Amino acid sequence: MQTLSERIDKDWIQSLSNRLLQSDCGSIKNWRCEPIGPVRRNFVTGGVYRISGESDVRGGATQSWSIILKIVNADPNRDDPSHYNYWRREIMVYDSGFLLDLPANIKSPECFAIDVQDDGSVWLWLEDIRNESKQWDWNDYAFATEMLGELHAAFLLSKKMPEYQWLNRRWMRSWIHECYRYRQVPNETAISELLRSDERVAAIYSQFTQFEELVHDWLEELDRLPRTVSHQDYYENNILLNDKDKQEGKLTLIDWQFVSISGIGEDLGRFFGLFVSREQVTVEQFMEYRELFYSSYIKGMRRAGWDGDENLPRFGFLAAFAIRSIWEVPKLLKKLEADSPDVLQLMLVTEQQMEAVKEVERLRLELSL
Repeated sequence: MQTLSERIDKDWIQSLSNRLLQSDCGSIKNWRCEPIGPVRRNFVTGGVYRISGESDVRGGATQSWSIILKIVNADPNRDDPSHYNYWRREIMVYDSGFLLDLPANIKSPECFAIDVQDDGSVWLWLEDIRNESKQWDWNDYAFATEMLGELHAAFLLSKKMPEYQWLNRRWMRSWIHECYRYRQVPNETAISELLRSDERVAAIYSQFTQFEELVHDWLEELDRLPRTVSHQDYYENNILLNDKDKQEGKLTLIDWQFVSISGIGEDLGRFFGLFVSREQVTVEQFMEYRELFYSSYIKGMRRAGWDGDENLPRFGFLAAFAIRSIWEVPKLLKKLEADSPDVLQLMLVTEQQMEAVKEVERLRLELSL
């Protein structure tokens, strides 16, 4: 089987590198192909690679260049635009020019070419925007959530809502459907014993079973929230921060596979849920960061001119965070069944999700959307 480097056409790389160097006669001296992160990121992503090298250009100078190759795999199980992970979506994002109509302070990589392969996969050749590798701090999260608020407010207030068919308008419903389809199912006998022997686990499970009866109502309420363009995979790996952009109030976003039209606050709740589940915060800091995310998001929305009821995005934020329990409580039970040693953080997370359920229910009844 050919390696990826062997599959890449050398003349094509020559053409792209010359375009990057703004030269019509550059000659490649050397080039290499290196994976970025896991080769298999999700069902439809076949890998992300940095292709970089050096070329001789006019006058005998040597210049470096790099480009990103993202491989999108065709997937017949995700061939419906209503699926949250519709395999063609990011291809259509770049092909449609959708990203050219983002607010001016949100940047995204340029797509140089969309290349359909014989095996049905699609190769996206993208601008390589370098990220400053660093551990995010309090101010980084404040900035990123403010920018998310500005993005959402821009579409609420002035940007015409895009009408592309491939933009999912029921993202949360589709994600929940997939959770029920693929989530881990613990053994009933083992779980019964756990519930009898561990009051803490029993409390989580009892609250969770009551919550599951509310999911349909929550989805109905989420559909009634003011709608905006949502990235739906807004977290550290897809937010490219650097000091220059931060000073200018700009931010670069990559990976538009999950982009949707969703309720305000949902995107923020997913970001916070990923932040917590990936153990970026201790339980002692949980409430501080929860309020940081929300207050900074509202600050960004207010700065952009949105003057609506703050409880609307708060409902979307906390509901999206709590809904992650549909995946994570069964995962916790499965780990406990297997006597896994790394369950403490997940137990803390699910407890916070169940606490959020109470607040969401209160908001839902108050708002009567």
